[in-house]
Amino acid sequence: MSHTVFSENIIFFDAEFTSLHPKNGEILSVAFVKPSGEELYLEITRDRALSDEWVTANILPMLDGNGISPKEACDKIREFIGKGEPYLVSYVSHFDTVFVHKLFGDSERPFSRYPIDFASMLFTAGFNPSNLLENDRLLSEAIGVEPSTHRRMHHALNDAQLLHETYGKLLRYIQK
Repeated sequence: MSHTVFSENIIFFDAEFTSLHPKNGEILSVAFVKPSGEELYLEITRDRALSDEWVTANILPMLDGNGISPKEACDKIREFIGKGEPYLVSYVSHFDTVFVHKLFGDSERPFSRYPIDFASMLFTAGFNPSNLLENDRLLSEAIGVEPSTHRRMHHALNDAQLLHETYGKLLRYIQK
């Protein structure tokens, strides 16, 4: 049985936030990778003192500190995405999507309101969705992705790049 995708109009993205709590958390960094490989990585100025303990220990040390305002970030994201409202593909879309929508607030978003959850795609293809970032041997052997070869886990750009790579290999795997 051959599988096809509904649309090629997608962009892979990942974000890191001050907290997983949807009311209190805010995006610290966000990355987008187009199917062509073109990338956008932004850090957003936030009050780092409001970050959860885990974020302070694991995310903040990876940021370069060159943050821009939320408005500047929205402008750069709109420019990068362009026209056509692509579907955003993220690994943990329920968090990433909430926070990217929160970043844009009431302003117009340049992407589809229907996020694509990559964890669900892994689940449907027969893989444990929690193992993408854990160097899962079965996933590695089946589709040829080695998460351990990526620089840093829980870094928005690194995770968006891993997602881009894994998506392409997963499509080839399920189309066999």
